[in-house]
Amino acid sequence: MFEPRANQPIEVVFPPAGVFVLESRHGRPFRMADTAHDFLKVVCVFSGEGRLVHGVLRDPLRPGDVALVPAGCRHRIEDVRPLSLYAVCVRRDLLAASKASAGGLGNYRLFRSSPGVTGVRGLIRELLHEQTLQRPGGEALMLGLTWELLGRLLRAAAGRGTPVERTEGPQLARARVAAYAQELERRFFEPLAIDAEAARLGMSRRRFTQLFREETGGSWLETVRGHRLAHARRLLRDTGRSVASICFECGFEDLSNFYRAFRAAERASPHAWRRI
Repeated sequence: MFEPRANQPIEVVFPPAGVFVLESRHGRPFRMADTAHDFLKVVCVFSGEGRLVHGVLRDPLRPGDVALVPAGCRHRIEDVRPLSLYAVCVRRDLLAASKASAGGLGNYRLFRSSPGVTGVRGLIRELLHEQTLQRPGGEALMLGLTWELLGRLLRAAAGRGTPVERTEGPQLARARVAAYAQELERRFFEPLAIDAEAARLGMSRRRFTQLFREETGGSWLETVRGHRLAHARRLLRDTGRSVASICFECGFEDLSNFYRAFRAAERASPHAWRRI
């Protein structure tokens, strides 16, 4: 469920898969009473400023922060500047699939915006993507993505970063780049940086960009932006989602950058294009 302005918490109604992603863009009169859900909730702050109150703790909330609120944890969110946030809600019975992990998910935790939780934002985008499109196999993918999200938070809580991936030999560089270009079709909404992507494939930036252009016919930046704008057009056409929400889901970290990119491609603002 997506609401442009919420004055109170959005009701969570789980689909059969047991995972539900919601967006809450708080209005100024937003109020939340102390609440203890019967499900686990991962909250990711997109914009605004506030506090997450849990017992005697009053933890500040800022953009990029991620909170893990276990089932049964009494808490409330207070706004300083109206918050926009995303929450991944996980039905309690799903956690029984892994007793070891479920045990680690029974404690309240707050993760400040840092490289250790950067991947969380990308995973939430991908979950939103699957929930929005409701394609065949989407529920299974959402379950897998949810466990990956929870696993990353458990790893971050243990103070361990994401391990460096092994790369294949240089003779397979072209094949790796071709596979990577296909992978971008489902990763375009993640917070991507070209240097980090080249390093992930074990290449210099120059070698990576050269091979990418040879394989795709375009630059890396053009390709990423093209995927993001194509998904933005789908959401503008097929949903009533707010432009700010669409900007986030498509991978644009800044609303003004989204407007510039969209206007350059379509010669119209997102609002005007939607009305055509």
